[in-house]
Parts: sequence; C-alpha cells; structure tokens
Amino acid sequence: MKGNNSTEDYLKCILSLQNEKGSVRAVDIARAIKVTKPTVSVTVRKLYDQDLICFDQDGHIYLTIKGKETAEKVNEKNILIKKALRCLGVSESTASEEACLMEHVIGEETYRCLERFFERHGQTE
Repeated sequence: MKGNNSTEDYLKCILSLQNEKGSVRAVDIARAIKVTKPTVSVTVRKLYDQDLICFDQDGHIYLTIKGKETAEKVNEKNILIKKALRCLGVSESTASEEACLMEHVIGEETYRCLERFFERHGQTE
C-alpha cells in the first residue's frame, strides 16, 4: 500500500499513543509529531473523513479497524526495512530515520520479498 506520508505518520502515531495511553487527544498527537494543534486538527479531520479514525463523546481519538490495519501495516514495513538496513551495517539512528522515509514508498512486492528473504535466511530480531 502506497499512501500519503502524513496520513501514515499520523496513524502510526495514534496507534503508538493508543497502545501506550489507551486514549489519544489531538494535543498528544501534536506533542508527539511536533506540530501545532491546528495542523493536527486539519489532518485528523481528513482521517475521520476517510474512516480511519473515530471520536468518543469526550473527543478522544481512536483508530477504526481500517485505520488500525493501515497503521500496523506501515509499522510492519518500518520494522522490516530497519532490520534490512541494520543487516547491511547501517547505524541504528540512520536505519531508524531512513526506514521512516522508505516505509511510505516500498511496494507490496518488495515488502513480501524482504519478508521471504528473512524467513529463508533465519534472520530474526
């Protein structure tokens, strides 16, 4: 799945915060991504319109099933790309930074090939 970088970054952030805190507010996202609350509001509205998030009566933000699946897929890609870069000898910090960039553009075929490569070669974290 090739998606919008911002959308995917927000979904990953919400997933992480939701796992960590249970519920998420716009201010939590703003702090985590280091953007203003109005910026978060605009993107959150788009996520809502795409049925990727929902809100409760108190304004807490939650991933929908579709949103959670998308966030988890991007997260899986990030982990696999980072693992591949580390295996090549890339430093931890560079691998983390570049995996975040690459996760948005890697196609399904390449992702599956990387998965199979690590499965065949017994590479585990």
